[in-house]
Amino acid sequence: MLLKKAGCLLMFWSCLLLLVVPAQAQNDPHHPGHIIEGLVVGVSEGDRLTVNSYGTEIPVRLYGIAAPQTAKIDKFTGWYKQGQPYAEDAFRALSLKVLHQVVRIEIRDTLVFKTEPTQVAVAVVYLDGRNINLEMLNDGWAWAYRKLLSRIDHPHYMGIERMARAKRNGLWAQDDPQPPWEFKPRLKIKAK
Repeated sequence: MLLKKAGCLLMFWSCLLLLVVPAQAQNDPHHPGHIIEGLVVGVSEGDRLTVNSYGTEIPVRLYGIAAPQTAKIDKFTGWYKQGQPYAEDAFRALSLKVLHQVVRIEIRDTLVFKTEPTQVAVAVVYLDGRNINLEMLNDGWAWAYRKLLSRIDHPHYMGIERMARAKRNGLWAQDDPQPPWEFKPRLKIKAK
């Protein structure tokens, strides 16, 4: 039953991808992508949230930014991965901005993970006309994530990161914060 449900979910996401990002839009950096409105029903990290749009929950990774990684606990095995400094602050900042709010997401890309049957929408999140991705960057809760930035967006996002660094906002209060793509958490067994 579970396998059948996972297969249906995978089929749904595949169809959504075909509808959301037409072939010509995938290769055109000037095309804004598909826009979906929905209620933010969850925030899992400083750069990840879940949007419910007409009954469908869509996992979203914020385009162009990377927040510090939060600590993870596997409830089944008891393994614990430590998080990065300011990860909880970034999570709290994003939660305060968007949780239980109706947002507009502009999907730029989708990611598929080998370990999960679902796709993740990479999107710019707007709330009342505000670009939440850029706010998180400007407030110092994330790095500009060069790997996911288009050539057009790269200078703008990098400029905002430089301003946040200069003001020592958020995680930039640290002397040399380690970006999440370089962070290697140590595994520990959590005592019960």
